[in-house]
Amino acid sequence: MILDTDTRTPLNEPRDGLPEITHDDYESAVERLRNGHGPFAVDTERAMGIRYSNRAYLVQIKRAGSGIVLLDPIGIEDRLGDLATIMHDEWILHAADQDLPCLRELGLEPSNVFDTELAGLILGYDRVSLQSMIAEELGFVLAKEHSDADWSARPLGPELRAYAALDVDLLIELRESLTGKLKEAGRYEWFLSECEEVRRRPLPPAHPQPWRKAVKHAKFPDQRSLAMLKALWEAREKLAEDRDLAPGKVLPNNVLANLAARKPRSRSDVAQSSLLRSRERKRDALTWWNAIHTAWNLPQSELPERRFFYNKDPFPPVQRWDKLRPEAAERWNIVRTTVLETAEKLGIRQEVLLKPRVQKQLAWDGWESPQDIPRVLETHGARPWQIAHVVEALQPNL
Repeated sequence: MILDTDTRTPLNEPRDGLPEITHDDYESAVERLRNGHGPFAVDTERAMGIRYSNRAYLVQIKRAGSGIVLLDPIGIEDRLGDLATIMHDEWILHAADQDLPCLRELGLEPSNVFDTELAGLILGYDRVSLQSMIAEELGFVLAKEHSDADWSARPLGPELRAYAALDVDLLIELRESLTGKLKEAGRYEWFLSECEEVRRRPLPPAHPQPWRKAVKHAKFPDQRSLAMLKALWEAREKLAEDRDLAPGKVLPNNVLANLAARKPRSRSDVAQSSLLRSRERKRDALTWWNAIHTAWNLPQSELPERRFFYNKDPFPPVQRWDKLRPEAAERWNIVRTTVLETAEKLGIRQEVLLKPRVQKQLAWDGWESPQDIPRVLETHGARPWQIAHVVEALQPNL
């Protein structure tokens, strides 16, 4: 049942009071959590767009009988072994794929995950943000005005601590509500398989030439200017890492690209560029010039290619299939239409039923007989419930 907006209660801080930050007294917090019972509600706060790393600057944990712990892990990363040992029960997270990588950096690894966002997707909810789901399931309205705050700053004031604590305060109750609905809908097993996929999911491969992400910001006249962009990008990465600042804070991509496209001839050209008007940007003029100077001296054979096509998928873009593999294009039309129609009948998004990448892989690889389709889907990561629905829906169209 979706609650009427008039019956929803604003919640500005945790119901049991505002917790302090745990750091020096880490061991006592671990003992509190050890003495609690049931699953762990878990969340993290990072400083993306502010700091260079994607590390967790705050870890929020709640367990029944333990209250909420706001853990500042900075500087005590090597002492978190006891915490990892006791967190053996299920973890409740919202959008677990966003938090698990930085938790793993701290040596914290779940054996079982309950992802409330995935539960909403499996149930066919239109809105699956944490605040939307808590409002609709539990009747509380959470403020979300601090999502872009600098979580690396210390000390963290009461408003930020309240915001962080609220992200875990209601997760246990949300889990209970969603579990009942998933079982009632006959989709609990689907949900469990999706949570396990998220838990086991590896990090995506890094882009082989990340500096090319800035190419779109300027027109590059030749390969030499691209070499300058690459050199500037690498110089910026080093500065950003040394200063623990997001690269865009050191020099935005559009400035980096336009500086390279102008192909400066001297240090003064760089220092006097209109692109470096602020004092903060001018202080690194020598670094930028050294990078550009290095690119000027590269032999022609070492310059980057004008065009570089990076495709993380093992098949070409769908738009080229008509010419490259017409039969795959025909299969793609069948697969895409079938998945869309089936997802609509189930009341879920098509990417929840079957990821577009897997849809395309099935169409590109093809099948000798309909009996091959389950094997192909399983090979590319589809779960049993997805395979069952897609194969059944495809049969009349083959």
